[in-house]
Amino acid sequence: MANQSLLTAQLITSALLLAFITGCASARTADPHADYPEKREQIERRLREVIVACETKDFARLDSYHLYGSKFTKFSGSSTERLDAAAGRKGEHDGLGAINGLKMRADALKIDVFGDVGIATFILDYSFESGGQTIQRKDRSTLVFVNENGAWKIAHEHLSQIK
Repeated sequence: MANQSLLTAQLITSALLLAFITGCASARTADPHADYPEKREQIERRLREVIVACETKDFARLDSYHLYGSKFTKFSGSSTERLDAAAGRKGEHDGLGAINGLKMRADALKIDVFGDVGIATFILDYSFESGGQTIQRKDRSTLVFVNENGAWKIAHEHLSQIK
C-alpha cells in the first residue's frame, strides 16, 4: 500500500511539473531572437511616413502615428523631464510649427522586433531654417513602436542631441 501511495504521489508530481513546464512554454508569445523581416519593413515604412508628416507639418497624420494615451512617454533634448502624451504632442506641434524648410533623414537605422513591439534606433540628421539661417543638427534617436490593430504606432520617443 505504501508503494502504491508513493507511486501515486510521484505521478501527481510529474503531472504537475509537466503542466507547469507546458504552461510556461506556451506563455511565450515571441522569440526574442527572431528576425521578423516583414514587421521590420512595416516599421521602416512607418518611420518614413513620420518623417514626411514632420517635414510637411501634417499634424493630423503625425498624431495618428502615435499611441497617445496614458502609456505614451517621451524624452527630448529640450526638456529634463519625461513628457506625457499631451506635453509630447504640444512640444512637437509647437516646435515643428515654429520652423521652416525642415529636412530629416534617419541614418544608421536599426530596427529590432519583439512580436508586437519594435525598437528603431538611428541618428536623426536634420536641418531647418530659423532667423534667416540654416541650422544643421544630429540627434541620437530611439522610437518604440507598438502594433495596435495592425498599425505600428509610436509609444515612446527618446532624442538626445549629438554635440
